[in-house]
Amino acid sequence: MAVIAIIQQKGGVGKSTITANLASELVERSMLVRVLDLDPQKSLATWALLGGGVLSGIVRPVEVETAREFKTIVDDATHEAERVLLDCPPGLPDIGLMAALVADVALLPVTPSPLDVIASKQALQLIKDAQSRRKGGLPAVGYVPSRVVQNTVLARDLERALKPTGAQVLPGISQRIAIAESVLQGLTLREYAPASDGVGEFRQLANAVERMVKR
Repeated sequence: MAVIAIIQQKGGVGKSTITANLASELVERSMLVRVLDLDPQKSLATWALLGGGVLSGIVRPVEVETAREFKTIVDDATHEAERVLLDCPPGLPDIGLMAALVADVALLPVTPSPLDVIASKQALQLIKDAQSRRKGGLPAVGYVPSRVVQNTVLARDLERALKPTGAQVLPGISQRIAIAESVLQGLTLREYAPASDGVGEFRQLANAVERMVKR
């Protein structure tokens, strides 16, 4: 069992897209997966309702007000599934920090924007501060380059900018029209466009996350 939290201060970085497609890759490996949509906008839960695909059976919209309520909901999910993914709201409010406290792996999506890089470094420090208060070892933390336009200066500079933070830089996800189209259909990319190169990118990300879980 492992809890994987997808956390970021900024909105619009592909957080829900990464959560949904990572979950799809784990389901493809015959894992029992639950996704808790903790964002008040409930974008991921809405996505899941549109298409009746794999997301419709694993995504649950959740609203919590207290740390005790949050922990109970996550604990219940871990009794049902091997992997529990937490799609956290932007801005790192209390719920994002609570997710950092219970997560075995924390993922920080970041786009190739200087402002996003700065926000991601701040988010990383907040997560580390929260995790330092938990008992036991610190969970693994990794950046996920998101909405990357390949062969651009910003794309090449992104990993270089993130490496000094000490957090692992995981396989990135390219900007693709097929991803946006899949959302409109209520499907994951694997369901909507199985031949897309993006499916391979999400597979590589899932491989990297699983290595983090096992460590």
